Amino acid sequence: MNKGIVIFIEGDTEEEFFKKLLECIRSLCEEKRFSTSRIVIRNLKGIGNYKNRVYRVFTKEILPRNPGISFNVFLCYDTDVFEFSQKPPVNWKDVEKVLKDNGAEKVIHIKANKSIEDWFLKDLYGLCKYLKLPLSTGLNGSNSVKKMENLFKKGNKVYIKGGKAHGFIEALDIKKIMKEICCEIKPLCKDLGVKCNGEKCN
Repeated sequence: MNKGIVIFIEGDTEEEFFKKLLECIRSLCEEKRFSTSRIVIRNLKGIGNYKNRVYRVFTKEILPRNPGISFNVFLCYDTDVFEFSQKPPVNWKDVEKVLKDNGAEKVIHIKANKSIEDWFLKDLYGLCKYLKLPLSTGLNGSNSVKKMENLFKKGNKVYIKGGKAHGFIEALDIKKIMKEICCEIKPLCKDLGVKCNGEKCN
């Protein structure tokens, strides 16, 4: 049976970023080819009613359109909305169960700690260049989302979490970011055929 990967993400910004990330991962694979025959990225546009939407998309759309393919499912999300919450918006064990009960080979979590904006800010040079700001521009804000919003404001642009990326993803050095977030995306890289370089991830 052929192997496939499903990547569930939260919003438009994440969708554009993961598409660029996959391009970079492909460049690191042997012969620049993924070790899996099918990759499906699905943008859920938020985490509301997450389990039911994931179930519906996986069983009603992805599986029927891809007969004969065994899928590993990657759930990609920010950790900030789940930390310190007495009642987290998503019960991940329930999500895993409904996917495995309905044909998923494996369910793997890719967690942006604390949010994907923390990943973007690892290339402050690229962001400043895109926003036409001095490279010495400082960051201010209580978290990475606020820092992104304030940085964009200085460049006379508006950053909306999960919204359309308006080209700034193109300005980022994705390979640089990949090195910085290696431990967080390692399961995805491994599944796609990137051989670990031996560095240890905590």
